[in-house]
Amino acid sequence: MIKKAIRVALTIVCTLAGILIIFLLMIKYEMSWKITKVGLEESPDGRYSILFQSVGEADWPFGYSHAKVTVKDGGKIIETFCEDIADDGGQFRPDNYSVEWMKYGAVITFMGSEQPDREVEIFYDGRDSFSGYTNEEIEDILKDRYDIHRVDKVIKDKDGYAIRADGIDFHADTGLAMHDSYPQEVFKAVTEELFPERFNRSVEWDVKKGEDPSDIVYIPVISMNGPGALDINPYCDDICEWLDNCFERLPYNKAKTMYDATGFTAATPGYGNVRLYFNNMLRLDNYSEDRTGFYNNLYTSIERYLNYEYSAFGGAMPIDSADTESADEIEATDEITDDVIKQWATYDYEVAYDFSDGREYALVPIDRALGSSFYVLLEFNEKGNPDTAELINQDPFNQHGGEARFISFLDDGDTGFAALSYSGGSEGMLFETFDGGKSFREVILPSPKIELPTGEYYNPFVMLEEAWEEKDTIYLKVGQGPDGDHHSEALDGAYTVGIYASKDGGKSFEFVREEAE
Repeated sequence: MIKKAIRVALTIVCTLAGILIIFLLMIKYEMSWKITKVGLEESPDGRYSILFQSVGEADWPFGYSHAKVTVKDGGKIIETFCEDIADDGGQFRPDNYSVEWMKYGAVITFMGSEQPDREVEIFYDGRDSFSGYTNEEIEDILKDRYDIHRVDKVIKDKDGYAIRADGIDFHADTGLAMHDSYPQEVFKAVTEELFPERFNRSVEWDVKKGEDPSDIVYIPVISMNGPGALDINPYCDDICEWLDNCFERLPYNKAKTMYDATGFTAATPGYGNVRLYFNNMLRLDNYSEDRTGFYNNLYTSIERYLNYEYSAFGGAMPIDSADTESADEIEATDEITDDVIKQWATYDYEVAYDFSDGREYALVPIDRALGSSFYVLLEFNEKGNPDTAELINQDPFNQHGGEARFISFLDDGDTGFAALSYSGGSEGMLFETFDGGKSFREVILPSPKIELPTGEYYNPFVMLEEAWEEKDTIYLKVGQGPDGDHHSEALDGAYTVGIYASKDGGKSFEFVREEAE
């Protein structure tokens, strides 16, 4: 009886062990050996094919995935090899490879989020290396890639091929993939054609080179030479027109990798530079279908930059508006003599602020150039008496010229605002002081994002008219200037002004509402 029980127990144990082994082998098969088809690519003539398969699962937890690649000429296998992909533990999938079919073989590019792209060349005739294409073959490749109409020159030099096609000079290497810099040179040429013709625009280049001609990256630095807050709308218009010109010459789908890899640098005086990349914050893949959406995203991004929201722009280095020694703040110096101050005090002025204790602050024009005045801020301890004048700030508008609109102070006597108009009075700039006028900074007010009939954003409120304080809140009234033509549908078609408010003593403002004028 005991022996029978032991035999039964052993049978059960062996059976369970066998089941466990089979289960473990099944897991091992799934994890390490199972072959799964991922994709099949065929050459344009249908003769050659490349089969992509995944082998097992990606290494746990965030390791390599494993690919098997089989290249065939009809039913004949030309080559089989395996490739490991570092993609944050993701399983091998179609996004991890691309295939370019060339005359003498195929170029397979393997991609992963944690690895540089790797190219593998497969030759149809079994050779191990490639010595280059003929001039005629180069012309055929370029016409197929970019719809080039005319190739004027192909010269082999130490770096590969120097080529001129459709008026563009560029380089290509001698590899099977024939990497070339045609898209980048078109991008550069179209940019330089456009921006010298644009008022208040200029372009410089940040250039990065790599091993292959196609590795070169041109990042244009496109200036915002006008006062930033009021230049956003025309600047965004110019950027969109620039992209329209680029895509007309070289469509996005012909140079997607090049377009996505670059962007542009927005530069405006006093704010440093910020780089806007196309591959993340300003996507181009649906630009043609949603140009307005791109414009509005660009408009919002630049507005955030001008409002010192640095975190949105990885690497942005605007000048800190709170730095009292920044380039935006020029204080009075001992270089100005008392005699000069007394002379300035005799000049006529129209914009002033009277304090309750009898003092007067006056924005006095001391120079004029190209239709714009440049000011100093004087204090008169006795109103109208030049002998009581003292210099508070020799450049309250931080090197900007125009026509002073007004200056006013809040009850604390230290917080104040000054406004400057320019462009014939059609636009304006706002400056704020927290130290009684000794230093000023430009205030960039957030855009109310009024929609044009096209759906694009713009800001009609460009001219500060009034500043006041109520219950610890600072309010600003901003008008449309003489060229304004915005009427609010919500206010029965009334011509409106914008009201802004600050609850932190003027350090930041938010748009509150529109009001009928």
